[in-house]
Amino acid sequence: MTFSVASLGTGSRGNAFLVEAGNARVLVDAGFSGVQLARRLETLDVEPEAIDMVVLTHEHRDHSAGIGIGARRWGWRLAMNARTRTACGPLLRGREACEELPPFGLDVGDLTIETAPTHHDAAAPVAITVLHRPTGLRAGIATDLGRPTTPVRAALRDCAFLILEANHDERWLRAASYPWRVKQRIGGSRGHLSNRHAADFARELAHPGLGGILLAHLSQECNDPDLALDRVADGLARSKFRGLLEAAGQDAPSPRYDVVELVRDRADGAQLSLFTGAGPKAST
Repeated sequence: MTFSVASLGTGSRGNAFLVEAGNARVLVDAGFSGVQLARRLETLDVEPEAIDMVVLTHEHRDHSAGIGIGARRWGWRLAMNARTRTACGPLLRGREACEELPPFGLDVGDLTIETAPTHHDAAAPVAITVLHRPTGLRAGIATDLGRPTTPVRAALRDCAFLILEANHDERWLRAASYPWRVKQRIGGSRGHLSNRHAADFARELAHPGLGGILLAHLSQECNDPDLALDRVADGLARSKFRGLLEAAGQDAPSPRYDVVELVRDRADGAQLSLFTGAGPKAST
């Protein structure tokens, strides 16, 4: 029973995440050129025409750059809220298949896509959760958070897999070459999560059924994967989380993460029966 998540690339130069279940393939964001999207999908053995839906979190170009060309060239269906669609006007020509994300969730095959508003400096930004209905497992994708809102906290609380922003180290940001106003935006309440805030949020969200966390949207100038992983791991050490912890890069896709397998690896016998259809075997 397939339910997997992968990053096509994540950072200030582009973000896109692939969620698959059975024959359903959904992209959350498409922040690369058409050429780059096709190349990155090819790395994961996915034809661009096989994408069933692109769900957009917000209009910033590092999340939206490829939506128009993807819709026109490969027939991608687009889903976003009304304010985000208005803000994406320059990318669209009016003939794309574009629908509004309903508040109660959007079904694509075995997946149900739900949103929660975030506190980022965009028109109407959202975090995404994807429910795999056959297993009841959820994956959460939350970048460009600013600061975690109450709806985001509620949406991500019981996820089996998380893609979570860890954008910058606060000391590196203060020392960076950016203008002061840019530093204020990045580190402010409508900007991006620091490693410290990501560690705090990850610890808050940790629970026994959380199979893995993939850190995302790392700044190339103000962060380092090992630094982010160490900081978040330190935060999680005070929790019961024992799942996978990795960081996604900007320049190449991540592996596919099999959410069902990650949860199965950390489940006891009773929980395991939920995913295998069989209870624990008697010892012999």
